[in-house]
Amino acid sequence: MKGKVVLVTGAASGIGAACARRFAEQGATVVLADRNNSNDLAHELDAMAIKVDVRDEASVAHLYSIINECHSRLDVLAHLAGVAQRGLITEFSVADWDTVVDINLKGTFLCCRGAIPLLRKSGGGAIITIGSELAYVAEQNISVYSATKAAVVHFTRCLANDHGSDGIRVNCVCPGPIQTPMLERGINDSPNPALTRRRTEQTTILGRLGQPREIANVVYFLASDEASFITGSTILADGGVTSKAT
Repeated sequence: MKGKVVLVTGAASGIGAACARRFAEQGATVVLADRNNSNDLAHELDAMAIKVDVRDEASVAHLYSIINECHSRLDVLAHLAGVAQRGLITEFSVADWDTVVDINLKGTFLCCRGAIPLLRKSGGGAIITIGSELAYVAEQNISVYSATKAAVVHFTRCLANDHGSDGIRVNCVCPGPIQTPMLERGINDSPNPALTRRRTEQTTILGRLGQPREIANVVYFLASDEASFITGSTILADGGVTSKAT
């Protein structure tokens, strides 16, 4: 990864932060993008931190203009920004729907669209999007989030088909339950956090939560030349959730 410029969205915490560290360890020039402050991580990694709202076209355009101005290239987009919100659709407001769909799906569209011209300019590269095991299995009380992740999986396939001729590989990673601040908030906000944690762990074959670093390893592999013949694929890194009999 030495000499390559890597953009990580959702970089302030969780899987995004783990991916930023993984790329930096391998010598990449990392750009951290998040709506939250990621200055501490930027200092740790000697990286650039840019605040961005992935739902906002102007904000995303500004992000890519800075990358172009400062680096004149982009080799990898690891688009990991996302949000989860539980609730039956009878309890979901239109504003709730807009938040989840705009961040998870519109944000993927805007960030990928902005990356492609810079990736072309660099002679090709890789895009990695973030899905979920819930794109493949139905869990109660989280239909809107699950629908956005299923859409991201297919959107990824379509982008790979559209831009293979540009030398751009596009793949999706679908994590299972990973011990991130987002998952921890969901567990702690439940009526019985200890029970919710046990049940979440038991959804996996391995009987535990995954760690952000484990997903970062998959993202890094897909971005690397070791994955040079992989595109249009979805990698399930879910601890076996989708293979476990219910």
